Amino acid sequence: MGRRRRLLPCGALGAKRPRLEPGPGGAAGGAGGARGGPGSVEAALRDVAALFPRGLFGDALPPLVLRHQLYSLVSDRTAVDRHLNRLRDEGRIRLLHLGLGSDALGVVFTEPYREKVLAAVAGTPRAALVRRFLDAAVAACPDLGYEQGRLRALGFQDGDVTQLVAAGVLTVRDAGSWWLAVPGVGRFVRAFVRGRRALLGVVRRARHREVPLQELKARRAPPGARLGVGYLLHDLLGAQLLRSVPTPSGPMLRLAEP
Repeated sequence: MGRRRRLLPCGALGAKRPRLEPGPGGAAGGAGGARGGPGSVEAALRDVAALFPRGLFGDALPPLVLRHQLYSLVSDRTAVDRHLNRLRDEGRIRLLHLGLGSDALGVVFTEPYREKVLAAVAGTPRAALVRRFLDAAVAACPDLGYEQGRLRALGFQDGDVTQLVAAGVLTVRDAGSWWLAVPGVGRFVRAFVRGRRALLGVVRRARHREVPLQELKARRAPPGARLGVGYLLHDLLGAQLLRSVPTPSGPMLRLAEP
């Protein structure tokens, strides 16, 4: 069982009610303080996805969530991982390797992922190949990546793989294997790295290296934090780079490092 971690109150970071996908039966619920039931994990996923700044990328990317961001809302990380694997196996989400470390997996709902991939290649010579890849490979294999033998068995030869890499739906892992990707995701990764650094810098420069959550939310976002303070705080808390400490006046954010 994963370690229990102190959670922020529901809605503390401005996570809005689900907008990306309805929950089972259309129900919408908050995730804050939940221990890890399926409903709480899906609510956390929708809440963080709702903070994703689509307009920053010209609405070209599907809402991307980092798996560890969910740990800031759901106390049992093992339950989070288990339920995400179930959603992946059911075909409702995809897990993506974003090049941010082996543990920093991206999570995206399958339908928005498919829509944005097809939109990215619409009107290009690669459109038919990408659609075939989504139908034959992505829909059939929920893994993070693909080996050469698997792709050949699915009808994709070396020339096809070269075109899929050029289209941005595959990235090279090593010789003979590739990660599933999202076209244009490099823009998100760069913004994410800059935003994490910018927000950590605010706390490092603060007195006693701590900042009240409400004060941080009230400030103008620091340069570089274009993904939004709320979205980035879920990253820093879930990755345990910041700690949320309850005080009589509200949560206090402190650096986790000594």
